[in-house]
Amino acid sequence: MGGISITSSSLNSKYPQRARYANKIQNSKSLKPEDIGFRLGPRINAIGRIADPQIVIELLTTDDMGIAQERAMQCEAINRQRQEMCEQIENEAREIVETCYLASLQQNRVLVIVQPNWHHGVIGIVASRLVERYGVPVFIGTYEDETHIRGSARGIPEFHVFEALEYCRDLLGKFGGHKAAGGFSLPSENLEALRSSLSEFANQCLEPQHLKPLLRIDTSANLSQIHPQLYQQLHVLEPCGIDNPDPVFWTSHVRVIEQATVGKGHLKLTLAQTIDDLEYKIKAIAWRWREYFPLPSRLDIAYKLRENHFNGNTTIELELLGVRLPTQPHIFFAAQSAPLRSAFEYEQRHYKCGIYKNGSVPELRIGNPEGHILAVQLGHTIGLLGTSRQEAVEVDVSQPQYDQIIQTAFQALSTSLSNQNAEWE
Repeated sequence: MGGISITSSSLNSKYPQRARYANKIQNSKSLKPEDIGFRLGPRINAIGRIADPQIVIELLTTDDMGIAQERAMQCEAINRQRQEMCEQIENEAREIVETCYLASLQQNRVLVIVQPNWHHGVIGIVASRLVERYGVPVFIGTYEDETHIRGSARGIPEFHVFEALEYCRDLLGKFGGHKAAGGFSLPSENLEALRSSLSEFANQCLEPQHLKPLLRIDTSANLSQIHPQLYQQLHVLEPCGIDNPDPVFWTSHVRVIEQATVGKGHLKLTLAQTIDDLEYKIKAIAWRWREYFPLPSRLDIAYKLRENHFNGNTTIELELLGVRLPTQPHIFFAAQSAPLRSAFEYEQRHYKCGIYKNGSVPELRIGNPEGHILAVQLGHTIGLLGTSRQEAVEVDVSQPQYDQIIQTAFQALSTSLSNQNAEWE
């Protein structure tokens, strides 16, 4: 049987109106994954959650620009309604958690929260936000009537949501999902039994150190290294998602020069870092951080890169994912003529520590009485542990057993530095 050749010219001749649209798209700014994920996606998704899906079907299939614009405006309005519903439910949920469940989270290791009059179409979004805030798996539901509950679940990396639902299947009606998320229903009379059963499952697979929000940092960077060329190079990693997340950067000791609340509870900031007597500035956005305003004037920051398009200009900005007060001695240690050294006790053992030059980046070294040394460059999350560099193994120093001793070493070094400065005054 002969084949049929379909070319762009044949399609354009058959559908001239679509050809005009295609030319417009080719001449306009190309779509990027974040445009789909954070602009188009939420607006389309909002329709499926709280409105008539026919609106999106017509938007995506019509050849009439007037109808398309009208449906797009409906999507925008419904998405704003969805945002308001999420904010209201999240605020109510947080108040309930912090009043009734916060003290027992370490013991239960899972959060189960159910309230009437919440829209089941958006509670999954709220569950994700509660996971971000409290660092535990979240099962959230609302009453469909007096006898039935419908819910959504979101997990953390160490917790398998679908396996948890399987564990409680005798208490549930319908359920489904995967490792990271799921949905379920149950008779309302089974709610307390479900809460107990989920806690039992969570205690089998979660340890206390899992129950805190953590960020996995990919690499450190100075603000001088953040530029459009770097952003373009990162495009080869796209599209990013659950198994291929956006690169996360870390920069220590930045100054907050300007900050203000914008939009629906976001923070807009100007950050600065001085390197070799040169000041580098960059804009940053922190989504839904209004309650943390104002931020301290000096911070260690974790972030992703994003493009900002405004008034015809394109700039690179930071999307803040986490911050902390600077706990590490400043990089000026490296400029000293001699290494800064100190000693300290940790869990009734004696250690020695110091900041040394190792190439262009200062390095913290901690030694125990047996001759083992933990060495990590400031700003890095991977260090070396061993009696020599030749036989040392790489370790993740963000893990609690390493992070705690590192923070103790920094406190000892900070005290030594303060004493040295006092001697010179």
